[in-house]
Amino acid sequence: MKIATVNGLCLEIPDVRYSFFDTPYIPHKLATAVDVYFDEKALFPFEEGKLVEVRKIKTPRYIPVIEDYLLIFEVEDFCLKVLHVEPKIKIGEKVFLGDEIGSLIYSGFFSPWSDKHAHFEVRPCNDRYRARGGITLFPEVRGLVPIAKGETFEVIEKEERYIWLKSLRKSGKGMTPFGNIEGGLPHYRYGAIFNEGKARLFGKIVEASEVLPNGVGIFKADFEVFVNGIKVKGVGVFCNEEKVKLISEDFEIGDTVELRIV
Repeated sequence: MKIATVNGLCLEIPDVRYSFFDTPYIPHKLATAVDVYFDEKALFPFEEGKLVEVRKIKTPRYIPVIEDYLLIFEVEDFCLKVLHVEPKIKIGEKVFLGDEIGSLIYSGFFSPWSDKHAHFEVRPCNDRYRARGGITLFPEVRGLVPIAKGETFEVIEKEERYIWLKSLRKSGKGMTPFGNIEGGLPHYRYGAIFNEGKARLFGKIVEASEVLPNGVGIFKADFEVFVNGIKVKGVGVFCNEEKVKLISEDFEIGDTVELRIV
């Protein structure tokens, strides 16, 4: 499944959830990274590359994990920086599209409600470590999942730190259940609109304050989210995922809830 292009190359993954902007980290807000929620094993997303570096790095420990892995692959005229993957291949080894590169791990960079994923970031090889200065990804914008219609949802799954919701009414298809809007709203303080300058989010118009070089609009998440009148930390929507992540523990499976943005 092709999800983006960069420097004329396709970035391809299996049919899984992914996210360009549902994260607080700078490379995502600058459109130089994507998180891919593989099923345990991370797969190489380009036609060909070579592992040239592996490091263990200290993490800020937003959850109690001390170290993470940083992997660097050479891919034609740029480098692919990978985080949150314990490598199963050796330095100098060539890999091809779909090859297993390692296992997903929990990282101290994660928020408490984050699920395991691989962080893919595209960078110049002579500047492979920084958060800024990466190479822009151009997302493939298309209808992937049904769009939520109305404000009523059902709780269908409950995890330790969050809840999954499904919309009871749907209309059309978009990148996410909120159409072409993606983000952790408002807990990551911003959201993105794919190829649009403004969009409607539960009756509220959100408008881009910045348009990135790939045409994605970035807006400030300067609102609050209420579920059944209870203020919650926020909701998250991802590409190719029809469920909505509710950052709350106040509801139970089977509950019907109304989501409002103020």
